Amino acid sequence: MKLLWVFPSFEIGGTQRRFVTLAEALGPEYEHLILSMNGEFSAERLLPAGVKWRRVKTKVRKSKLVSLRNLLNFRQLLNEEHPDLLLTSNWGSIEWLAANRGPGAVPHIHFEDGFGPDEDADNQKSRRSWARKYAFNARRRAYIAPSRVLQRTYIDTWQAAPENVHLIPNGVDVDKFAASPRVPDPSPALIGSVGALRVEKRFDRLLRLTSALIERGRDVRCILIGDGPERGALEGLADELGIADRVDFVGAQGDVAPYLSRLDLYALTSDTEQMPISLVEAMASGLPVVATNVGDVAHMVAPENRAFVVEKEDESALAAAAEVLITSNDARADLGDANAQKARTEYTLERMVKRYDELFRDMIRQVKPLMLPAPGTTPAE
Repeated sequence: MKLLWVFPSFEIGGTQRRFVTLAEALGPEYEHLILSMNGEFSAERLLPAGVKWRRVKTKVRKSKLVSLRNLLNFRQLLNEEHPDLLLTSNWGSIEWLAANRGPGAVPHIHFEDGFGPDEDADNQKSRRSWARKYAFNARRRAYIAPSRVLQRTYIDTWQAAPENVHLIPNGVDVDKFAASPRVPDPSPALIGSVGALRVEKRFDRLLRLTSALIERGRDVRCILIGDGPERGALEGLADELGIADRVDFVGAQGDVAPYLSRLDLYALTSDTEQMPISLVEAMASGLPVVATNVGDVAHMVAPENRAFVVEKEDESALAAAAEVLITSNDARADLGDANAQKARTEYTLERMVKRYDELFRDMIRQVKPLMLPAPGTTPAE
């Protein structure tokens, strides 16, 4: 089975890491064609040797909404490759939903994983909302939501048919991330986070949290696992706060498990998330969590941990929550165990892969794709 995956960018991020996990778990029966709209392919290095994949390319024009030239190029690529299934991701691939319509359209699954810094579930740009309503009303499509928030947004805001919207939570290899019991020692408490260093991730909050704890006399260090356009600004902020010697920027890592195993506390400080894979990995690693109340985060963590999920604007509450946990070995151990148990129960890799495999096969089975008409021609009767 040939799957064509279209990413706005194939740089390392949660969406791309989920794809890599899926591609490996689905096995050799699937062939994966990867198209990056902006030509970035840095996530390629995460793909293991056993995955059957290759790059595909087409010319892409930047446009505010829809470019006719893009639509023609996309249809041409679909004609040339004849994928069994088209899979597109987020707003950056929205033109593909316009291109893959009409006679001969390929079975199509679209993923929405969240919003950038300029949008959230309750604040949709009118043009984008209109475009999604149009794009999400076609037949032979399924829509994936990893979070309850996005599931509601698909149905209530974008008016997708409820039966076409599938809630599939992200899953991880929980055995890989299962941490050995931590032994308290006199070294500084290590607070960390994983993610692309982008504006909406608000790692500036994490640095201020670290600074606040140090000012309160707590012996802590901070580690940021990821890279991105905000790295320079964050390094400058760490220096400005006087904590540069207490913060480690380790860059993007293909395997984050060894880093998570060293942490005492996981911090998620974003302005916008839906169902972050990094949080599932931290839970599977047996870590307690302090977090901002965004997306499904409060629902994701164990019930015992929800008291440490605070409103994103309340940085003092975030610091207070972190201080409670770094000063209590017992509280950290109890919450870490509860989070690990919830990950083992609800967020396993096997559960996620089974649901995707069933959906992929069902979509392909429904209709044998016909060749799309070439640009400028009339489909045969």
